[in-house]
Amino acid sequence: MDVDNQTLTVEQAYRAMLAFLEREVELTECGDLADLLAGYRLDQDGRTKDPALWDEWLEAVGRARHLP
Repeated sequence: MDVDNQTLTVEQAYRAMLAFLEREVELTECGDLADLLAGYRLDQDGRTKDPALWDEWLEAVGRARHLP
């Protein structure tokens, strides 16, 4: 995969982060990480359980866009 030329939507990036964290939970069996991930999962409508969490994600994306 040529990651230098790949772009993701904000939602796709969020889902990628979830997939990464899910794999880390499988590998480490870390209960704290599993608890954190449970709060980040999306419902059937593609929304987080806590609407403020999505706003925080958007802020993080904004910060990441301004990194060198």
